[in-house]
Amino acid sequence: MHHALEIQEILLNILVHVYPSPDLLALVRTCRAFKEPALDMLWAELDDLSPLVRCLPEASHQLFPRTPPEYSFSRPPTQTEWDILSSYTRRIRSVRIFDLDNLAEKSVTILSNPPSSAPLFPNLRSLSCEYTEAAKPLLHLPHPSLISLHVVFLNPRVYQNSLKSFPDSPPNIRRLCLHISRWYLEATLATIEPNYICRWKNLCSMICPDFALDVDTLAHLSHMPALTDLQFALSATFPVSDSPLFFSTLHQLRVQSESWQPISRLLSRTRIPAITKFAASVRDNPSREELRAFLAGASSAGGSTIQIFDLYLWERCPNHGRSEALFLFLEDLRPCMAFSNLCDLAFCVEWNVSLTDAELLVLASAWPRLKDLAINRSVGWNTRSGITPNGLVQLLHICPSLHRIALAVDTRGYTESELPPSGSLANLALRPRPFSYMNVLDSIIEEESVPVIAAFIASISRSSSFTFWAWSIKSLLMHPDYEVNHDRWSEVYRRVKDSGRLRS
Repeated sequence: MHHALEIQEILLNILVHVYPSPDLLALVRTCRAFKEPALDMLWAELDDLSPLVRCLPEASHQLFPRTPPEYSFSRPPTQTEWDILSSYTRRIRSVRIFDLDNLAEKSVTILSNPPSSAPLFPNLRSLSCEYTEAAKPLLHLPHPSLISLHVVFLNPRVYQNSLKSFPDSPPNIRRLCLHISRWYLEATLATIEPNYICRWKNLCSMICPDFALDVDTLAHLSHMPALTDLQFALSATFPVSDSPLFFSTLHQLRVQSESWQPISRLLSRTRIPAITKFAASVRDNPSREELRAFLAGASSAGGSTIQIFDLYLWERCPNHGRSEALFLFLEDLRPCMAFSNLCDLAFCVEWNVSLTDAELLVLASAWPRLKDLAINRSVGWNTRSGITPNGLVQLLHICPSLHRIALAVDTRGYTESELPPSGSLANLALRPRPFSYMNVLDSIIEEESVPVIAAFIASISRSSSFTFWAWSIKSLLMHPDYEVNHDRWSEVYRRVKDSGRLRS
């Protein structure tokens, strides 16, 4: 054997290029030098627990020909067989199981009761599973090395007892992710008792979008020295308190709320000096006062450090033709100008949008690093836009990194004489990133404007991967003007693609 193969780094590089093909198993059988590191790689990640049965001698287990096939121990493993099993389970670093259909209940029971007190999975670092009666014995095994735990609860009515039943939670958890299956999620938010979260002191990430956290739990989380990612829900009864919350290390915050007041209360008393991403989803459509209070709170909580800002309505069906809706004006969006380092803005409320070129440029002047701009992407503007093609060109000049937009566009009376000067368009080719995505939402377009609008879009979309959407919101299918506008914009995109082929 060549001496180079005695160097662990070289062996690992070889194995990485072979994995996950069957050749990796061949390497295990070919050379002693390959055997240990190759076995480590083969067993590092499991999304099926049947190998824990199949790795033992055939006399110890049997296969039931079902769909999917089910493996079961035919007798309790001997000590020698437990030793064989341990030689493999010590290599497992990640387990991801969302059903146990291919493992008989008897097998799960045996695996959950090893003959010694030594952990069955001593080096397991990541565990993702559904919390079911079948999986419960495995979940309750000691996992001393576990740092990432992801659990999906199928039944929201029993999840609290499920949490309490964890006998000795792994002490070193860094990433905690808890979900309730969407098939069973009820209208009211589930809650988590503070004592469950307070058992951990060093979380880096906590993702529990279906669970409402109370003030005590948030206060505990705010003192964690390494917490960088937090996602949770707020109930309508989230209290008003004078005690401030200070998250010194938090970079990403995502909050779900049934109404606007709880989230505004939270933001008004919270400071997050290092935040870069803030996302909020709210079930109710806001009043003007509620929206402005929310944006003022977001500005005071994070302000200039926010790079990604995402606001959307939670599980609502857009109501197109909403003549009674409020109008979104520049003054409503002005608090967002405090986000001076903003790169991505996705803003969606079920309001009609009233913005002109000049007003859009006022907003964009505060965001020189902007890359992605979307306003009412999922509900549309429901009114004639005040944003013209020439305004879009000015926007692209003000924000040189902007390459994705979702805005309604005013195409009325747009002719070749209205096209921006060729020099203005030529300068767009010098931008650091080509314009690659455009969604014009529910923009109205006249038939006579199709050729010139196509020529305009072709002139600014010089990316080979350019993507274009129009009238793609599902609720627009019932709009009386859907078919004619969808067909006209489809013709625009066809012409844009043909122009791109000619350039190439």
